[in-house]
Amino acid sequence: MRPFRTTLATAAALTAATAGVLVAHPIQPAHASASDCESGARGFRDHPDNAEGDTDKPADFSLGSVRITLEKGSYVGQQIAFGKISGQTRPGHNVWMDWRADGWDRDQNAMSPWLQCGPFTVRSAGQSLTTPFRRTSTDPQYQFRVCGSLKSDGVIRCSGWW
Repeated sequence: MRPFRTTLATAAALTAATAGVLVAHPIQPAHASASDCESGARGFRDHPDNAEGDTDKPADFSLGSVRITLEKGSYVGQQIAFGKISGQTRPGHNVWMDWRADGWDRDQNAMSPWLQCGPFTVRSAGQSLTTPFRRTSTDPQYQFRVCGSLKSDGVIRCSGWW
């Protein structure tokens, strides 16, 4: 009976270790380049880095004195969303926006599991920086989130999907 218990315990430990490895490797975005959403690519539009959305932010978080927000606003009568980093930023801080739209633009803009718009890197102290914007939708499969990192620790943080 003892060899069976040892074998069972070994199998359980291997299963737990394998499951932990699978969880530790998150799904990666379909793309991770600023060029994938600049200059009108994939339906994104450029705008000034001092752009501001509505006062109601769909998502925001602070990393010390740096604020990262998912902004929403209006452009030519359509609601839009974009990411922004502001506050006491330093060169090397990053911001980007992830976009997923399961079932949308399947042929032209494959986004499995999402498209990463950025990163965009702060170049001077105190610089506010935005991502290009994209129209939003009421479809629950059409979602955005904002992400960012500080040069000092490199840890990536993201908001929830909106």
